[in-house]
Amino acid sequence: MTYQTENTFDKRKKRAEAAIALKEPDRVPFVPAVGTGYLEYSGVSRYEAMMDFRNFKKPITDFLTRYECDLFWVPTIYPAHVMEVLGTEYIKWPGPTSGIPLNSGFQITDKTFLQEDQYDEFIQDPTAFLFNKVYPARHKNLRGLEKAVINNVIEYGHFASLASFADPDVKEALYYLMRGGEEAAKWLKANGELVDLSVSLETPPCVITGCTTAYDAFADMLRGYINVPMDLFTIPEKVVAACEVMDVFAEKAVEGAAAMGVEYFFIPLHGGTDELMSDEMYRKYYWPWLQKMIYHIVDLGMTPYILTEGNYDTRLEVLKEVPKGKVVYMFEKVDIANAKKVLGDTACICGNFPTTDLTYSTPEKVIEDTKRMLDVCMPGGGFMMNCSICLDNFKRELMDAWYETTMKYGVY
Repeated sequence: MTYQTENTFDKRKKRAEAAIALKEPDRVPFVPAVGTGYLEYSGVSRYEAMMDFRNFKKPITDFLTRYECDLFWVPTIYPAHVMEVLGTEYIKWPGPTSGIPLNSGFQITDKTFLQEDQYDEFIQDPTAFLFNKVYPARHKNLRGLEKAVINNVIEYGHFASLASFADPDVKEALYYLMRGGEEAAKWLKANGELVDLSVSLETPPCVITGCTTAYDAFADMLRGYINVPMDLFTIPEKVVAACEVMDVFAEKAVEGAAAMGVEYFFIPLHGGTDELMSDEMYRKYYWPWLQKMIYHIVDLGMTPYILTEGNYDTRLEVLKEVPKGKVVYMFEKVDIANAKKVLGDTACICGNFPTTDLTYSTPEKVIEDTKRMLDVCMPGGGFMMNCSICLDNFKRELMDAWYETTMKYGVY
């Protein structure tokens, strides 16, 4: 699959940058958001890849050789060794620990780690709450942290509190923390090697790191997506205060990414869909922190790459309130023609091509739908070809049809 457009690292990088800047590059950038889909046709299971990231190298090489992508997505996958050491209980992953088939995906379960009567405790001292309450609830081998005292820092109380670290349960939890840290360091190193591999294959890295915005971080990590929407009607001031705390953690994540020198910062949006809150509530309880986060990322020289999960048709006017030519919006479900009309002079758009169609459709329909999307989205620039959500499965003939149609008809 060789095409006329030049595909060196610099050419691909500039092609994506032109689209983000709302310009017309030589052709539409092809930037499929691949999760564990690299493993298709490799003979390597999800479990084997999670247990040893070196198992990703040949599948990624094969994929990026067959499909000359303009940006590379690092596989979205959690560190199995870290979770096994910590005894993680809120995530299920393939293999014997969770009892899930070896070639299945992973799943984060929606659990509540902060009860309604614990809001004030969390807001007053979030670090102690996370260390003493949330970590032990998430990981069975860290139960001993419930006994650790880290909030007595006045005069000799600082020294007296150290006695809690002599408790056998606390010492055991610290042991597992150290072991988990060692495995986490290996995981990060392995991710770095996959990025280096993409560079060696002339493919610029795209999403390497990121985090959720304040509302999603609070709902996702602590209170749960069933509870928070109800809390907005009963104790909205508590939700706002908790989100202000989570916003501090988000700021640190953004600044850490900037220090790493990454170019794209990923923000998956979970709880702001059309179904979960009104436009008025979105503007009041969701958008302020997201907009602040976007500006912070841009100010630090990175590009926010924002995945709007679920339906987002009612949010398009709100999404315009960002720096022009600096943001990428990846849609899962939206009227893409309207998104182009509303956001075309503000932000680069991508996504919305159903990931399921790359597994269950036909080549003829994939070709037809790809052409239709190009007709609607490519005029004037500001568009990249991407799927609707991270790709974990696909059929090769359908991926071929999508890729080849983009290469053939996506030329300006």
